[in-house]
Amino acid sequence: MKKRYAIFLTILCLSTLAMGQVHKGFQWIGPDHSLFTINIKTGMLSQEEPKKPKIELGLIQNWDTIKTELPEDLGVNAFYQADSIIISIPGTGQVYSLRIPTLKLKRLDQTFFRGYNFNASQFFRNDTLFSIGGEGFWQKHSIITYYNPKTLEWAFYKFQKDNKHPSTNKFSGYSQKNDSFFSAFFEIDASVTKKNVLLRFYSFKKDEWEDKGILSDSQMQLSESYYRSIWTGEYLILIYDSSDSKILIADPFKNVLFEHQTTKDLFFMQNCELYYRDGKIFSRSILSQGKIGKIYFDSLNVDSLIKQSNIVGQVYGYDYFSNTNKLSAIGAFLVFSAGFLYYRKRRVKTEDYTLTELELLVVKKFINQPISEKISSIELNNLLQISTKSYDNQRQIRFRIIGAINHKLHVDLDSKNLIFRSSNNEDKRMMDYYINPDIKPKDLEKLTKSLF
Repeated sequence: MKKRYAIFLTILCLSTLAMGQVHKGFQWIGPDHSLFTINIKTGMLSQEEPKKPKIELGLIQNWDTIKTELPEDLGVNAFYQADSIIISIPGTGQVYSLRIPTLKLKRLDQTFFRGYNFNASQFFRNDTLFSIGGEGFWQKHSIITYYNPKTLEWAFYKFQKDNKHPSTNKFSGYSQKNDSFFSAFFEIDASVTKKNVLLRFYSFKKDEWEDKGILSDSQMQLSESYYRSIWTGEYLILIYDSSDSKILIADPFKNVLFEHQTTKDLFFMQNCELYYRDGKIFSRSILSQGKIGKIYFDSLNVDSLIKQSNIVGQVYGYDYFSNTNKLSAIGAFLVFSAGFLYYRKRRVKTEDYTLTELELLVVKKFINQPISEKISSIELNNLLQISTKSYDNQRQIRFRIIGAINHKLHVDLDSKNLIFRSSNNEDKRMMDYYINPDIKPKDLEKLTKSLF
C-alpha cells in the first residue's frame, strides 16, 4: 500500500512539473509580426507572416551540435539588437546570438548550472540582459541576475538583501521610464485562504526592494483561475480566460486600475498569441476553417483601450504593517512625542513662574546677598515668621518651601536647584542654606529680571 502511495505521489509530482513547464518551442515573433520557428529535430528555420504563406529560410548551421545542448521542452525570449537577435532560453541560462541572413546560431554563454529560473522575467536594461525571479527544484525566488558578456556567465546583480517574496513573469515588468521593476506573486491557494498578495518594487537607482501594498480584491480573482498578462512598459493587461469580455488594466506606478468591457471575442481567445508592439496589443493565431488554416491577426491601440475603460480602483492598497509604514508611524510618534514634551515643558515653565509671595520673599533674600554667604535655620525661621512653632514644624515648613522653590525654578536654571542646604559647622543639629555654587551669575541675573 505504501509503495503504491509513493508511486502515486511521484506520478503526481512529475505530471505537475510537466504541466507547469510546457513551453511553445523554439519560436518567437519578430518586429514585422512574422512567426519564426526552428524545428528542433531538423534545424529548419521558417518564417510565417500574418497574410502570407509559410516559407523555409534554411537550415541552421551546425544544428546537430547545437540541439544536443537544448532541453526537450523549451521556450525562448528573443531580443533584437543591431543586426542580430539575442535569444535566451529560460530555465537553462543559455544565451544565443542569431543572424538570420547567415543562418548562424552562436552560443554566447558558458552556463553549466540550470533549472532554477523557469518563468523568470527577462528584459534588457542599458544594453544588459537581466533575469529576475523564477522557479525550479521546488523553489521560488526573486534573485536578480544579469548576463555578463565579459565572463560569459550569469552574475548576481550587486548586493541584494533577502527577499522572501518570489517573482515570476506572470505579474511583473520592468519600467524603463521609472527604472524600476514591479512584482506580485500569486500562491495557488491565495483566494481560498484569503491571503494578501504584496506588490513590491525594485528600484535600480536606490538598489533596494520596497513594499508598496496589498493587491486589490479585483485582481485577487486572478488566483482563482488561469489568466494571461501583457506588460507594455506602462500598463499590465490582465486577461481572465473564464471571461473573454472583461479585462483589467493595471498601472502599477500610478496605482490606477482600469476595467474594460470588450466585444472583440476572437481577440482574447485562449489559442491567440498576445503581445505588445509600438503602442498596440496584437493577437495572432491560426483558426481552422474546414480544410484550410487561416491566420487570425488583429490589433488594439493601448491608449484607445484606456480611454474606453473605467477606473475601478487602485492596483494596491497601503499595507499599514509594512516596514516603510512602520518607520513612518515611528517617525510620526517621535514627532508627536517631541511636540508633546515641548508643550508640557512650556506649560510647566509657565506654572513654575507662579511663586507665592512667601516663596518670592525667600528667593529675593538669597539673590540679594553674596552667593557664598549662607543663611542659618534661625534666620530663615525669622524670615518665614515660624520661630514660635515647634522644631519639627519649623523643619517641615522650611523643607516644603525650599523644595517648592527649587521645583518651580528647575526649568529656568537648566535643571539645577537654586538653594542648597548643609549642616552647620558649629551645631550639627542646625542647617545652613545657600545658593547653588554651580549656577552662573548671568543666570541669576536673568532670573532676577524675570521674577522682580
